[in-house]
Amino acid sequence: MAWAGTTPAFAQDTVAPIEIDDPAAAKAAAEAIDPLAQAAEAEAAWALYLEAVRASGGPAAEQALALNRMGESRYYQQNMAGALEAALEAKTLLEDAGETDGEAMAEALANAAVFHGATGNPELQLPLQERSLAIRTALYGTDPSGLEPPAAKALGLGYLNYAHALYEAGRFGEAADYILPSIDGLIQGQLTDATLFVAMSSGANILVDAGRLGEALTLAQEGVTKATELLPEGHPFMGFAQGTLAKVLLEADRYEEAASPAREALDIMSEKLGPDHPNTMAALHNLGVIAARLGRYDEAIELMLARQAKLGEIDLGEQINSLASASNAAHEAGRDGQAMELALQAAAVAATRPPEDQKAINGLLALTYRQEEAGNYAEALAGLDKVAARLTTPGEETSDPDIEIRRGLLAIRTGAVGAGWQRVADGTQRLTADMVRAADQFDLGADLPSYYETIMQVAEAAIVAGRPDDALKAFELASWGVNARARQYLALRQSVGDDPEAVTRIDTLRRGTEQLRVLNRERAAMLGANRTADAEDRRSRIETLEAEMAAAKKGLASTRPDFARWLQPEAITVQSIQSRLQEGEALLIAMPARHRTFSMVITRDQVAMGESAEGRPAVRALVAQLRDALDGPGRTGQAFPVAASAQLHDIVMPPAVEKALDGQTRVAIVTSDALSRLPFALLLTSLPEGETADYAAMDWLARKFAFSIALTPSAAFAARDDSAADASFLGIGAPALAGAQGAQIDPVQLYRSGSVSVDDVRNLPALPATAGEVAEVAAAFGAERSVVLTGAAASERRVREESAAAHQTVLFATHGLMGGEIGGLREPALVLTPPADAGNTANDGLLQASEIAALDFAARFVILSACNSAAGRHATAPAYTGLANAFLGSGTDALMLSHWRVRDDASARLSVETVKGARSGLTRAEALRKAQLTLIDGGSGLPDASHPAVWGPFVIIGD
Repeated sequence: MAWAGTTPAFAQDTVAPIEIDDPAAAKAAAEAIDPLAQAAEAEAAWALYLEAVRASGGPAAEQALALNRMGESRYYQQNMAGALEAALEAKTLLEDAGETDGEAMAEALANAAVFHGATGNPELQLPLQERSLAIRTALYGTDPSGLEPPAAKALGLGYLNYAHALYEAGRFGEAADYILPSIDGLIQGQLTDATLFVAMSSGANILVDAGRLGEALTLAQEGVTKATELLPEGHPFMGFAQGTLAKVLLEADRYEEAASPAREALDIMSEKLGPDHPNTMAALHNLGVIAARLGRYDEAIELMLARQAKLGEIDLGEQINSLASASNAAHEAGRDGQAMELALQAAAVAATRPPEDQKAINGLLALTYRQEEAGNYAEALAGLDKVAARLTTPGEETSDPDIEIRRGLLAIRTGAVGAGWQRVADGTQRLTADMVRAADQFDLGADLPSYYETIMQVAEAAIVAGRPDDALKAFELASWGVNARARQYLALRQSVGDDPEAVTRIDTLRRGTEQLRVLNRERAAMLGANRTADAEDRRSRIETLEAEMAAAKKGLASTRPDFARWLQPEAITVQSIQSRLQEGEALLIAMPARHRTFSMVITRDQVAMGESAEGRPAVRALVAQLRDALDGPGRTGQAFPVAASAQLHDIVMPPAVEKALDGQTRVAIVTSDALSRLPFALLLTSLPEGETADYAAMDWLARKFAFSIALTPSAAFAARDDSAADASFLGIGAPALAGAQGAQIDPVQLYRSGSVSVDDVRNLPALPATAGEVAEVAAAFGAERSVVLTGAAASERRVREESAAAHQTVLFATHGLMGGEIGGLREPALVLTPPADAGNTANDGLLQASEIAALDFAARFVILSACNSAAGRHATAPAYTGLANAFLGSGTDALMLSHWRVRDDASARLSVETVKGARSGLTRAEALRKAQLTLIDGGSGLPDASHPAVWGPFVIIGD
């Protein structure tokens, strides 16, 4: 019970017998026992001390101390009634002795408050904690900074106690205001035992639920560091600290990193505390939420519902959270009936909770989502109005932009278009400001996915209300991810001209952005693995880099008053897009949301908007089905799911959108979520007749359009590149690798103990055929304009040297590794020739994304003829955020990337013909399409070339 003033010590293997007439020895023995790991032994020892104090006529304060410690030990044994009995006895003892205004009474009141909450009387918690804090502020004042250590510690605990009571009452924002003062008090109190890390972890939990994620993550990480320092391996409080870190990482949209500490927390708590302990069940729930965010819905639902009955007996708020989260996961899994049933259960429990209880609000919100998905807009709006009323006092408007935007959308859906849109517009303005602030927090997920669903509601409202400019602005905001922001830094760099000081400052920000994200990911992984020394090194590097970036930002702000404007979502209109389009060009936007997919097309002379009834669950399922056929073990030997391809086409191109695209030939696509994991060229406009598997005869979209990817709507057709004929070429391929050709890669073995295993890189499968691919492209440019690095020359050192030469076309024909594939490696990489010297960390054979970003590859066109170069980190992650981001952020204009494993002969044909076509005057998208059609129609002579797994993996970004 950290918030009640406990100071747990290390567990002892044995406790020496203590004589009843020796109170000091009895107290020392009791203090030596860990009250959580050895709760029963601790209770017995404190009972012995109480008996000794009473036998010697000792003071009431010491008797109260023993009773409080007995109560805490009983709490850890799940004997809530016994815990409360001990705390109330301590309180009565002090009242009878007239000692009602001292530290002993403050502690007794704090413990009684916690135990009342645990025994079903939460309404008593806050008044008792208020009394306890009032005693301490009367004794010590309100500022711990100038106090002696014992007083500072007591005041810090008082603030923490009160914050916890406010939190339990659902007043998260008020609770968060007391966290940092409480930690300041404990540090000023020179606290060096486990109480400090428990306070940090508890405080982090409160801060994250109040939405203060940056502060929460700092405290959670410090909590794990302190726990590792003070506690033995496997201690229950270690599980609590890891569980808190997992929760904060989860809320910060860093799902993959949250998995390791979440699993460790669950393992420790299950073993030490048992399956029915509240902390164990909280860890179970967090692991379920992580599984859901990673697309593993069956696993997620099973974890969330595993202890429902027991959770209902212990903590109704957590039961609501569990039911609501399981409902959301069931919806994402496409199980709408189960999703509605779980939401109804969550709302029923929520109705029994106080109006301000945030966890109850989560349950009510889940039901409004399910009602909206079912088309019951009036019911959903009525429920949402009730939620808003819970969050505000009468006559006030809620400050939560998410809720206001949803209320506006539902009002539009029920016919109140004008008033509804005003709510949406007001909420969008606040949401955008929040998002811009969050984009500057490097400890959050780079693509800010938690904002996406609300932005899609803005797009939906604009489409339903017939407001194309507002829909376009929403799509711009939804696509304003890490790639778009990297490009904005480049535009800002170009705007300062030859000012060397400004260029240096911008480069500090541009490069530091990715470095900070990598360092934050590495620190979280190290803390999750209890590697606190390595984590501390990363923390120090983060602080240094943050200071450098802050100085650069301050300097830019002083010389460029418009600096902030360059790093915000661009304000665009339909007319501004149309003004740059040429004949036959169109912008297609298609983005799946929770329950709908929204599309928009802009041509030179028209705009069309539409929505499909199938949302993210259906889209992800169809994309997964298609990707399995394209990248699965059978690949070209199995039938391509033509029905899924045609169904997905109809989802992203509803009738109005498809009609507007008639007659267009060159289409820039802006998309998101699972749709960014699949080239649109292999969607079918119609189903083939009969059981035919004649892929050459099918109506692929590649026959109608030359597709390219635009990072945002504002980036579509924004730059015209007509200099391909004069380009110089750098080709890197066929690295010197010793593994058997065509063998499977075991990426886990490539990265050990935080550094690359050069020997394992060297033993990757060889790629001799890629030397011919590089040579063919070089021949198209001519020897005088080409540099070829193959074999031993395809090393990191040579690539670094040549990157400074500003080659305009660059080809990497090698293995590509996804971030997360390699144990300990937090970013994707390209495989090059490893060095003979295994200790050369700057030339280890893996050119990682952060290293690419530092090279300043200012190429016009980079081809990554490498496996998975466009892939996201997992099935639900956005694509184009690894290798693509590294090149785009370093100045590359356009990229050609693969979505799945590329067959060597097809890869060579597609990359060579795309370069040749571009040099002949075609756009890159048109050149790729021409090469694809040659394969489809049998003109290449390659076996199985008409199968989309062979001709379809590549996409062009930024053409």
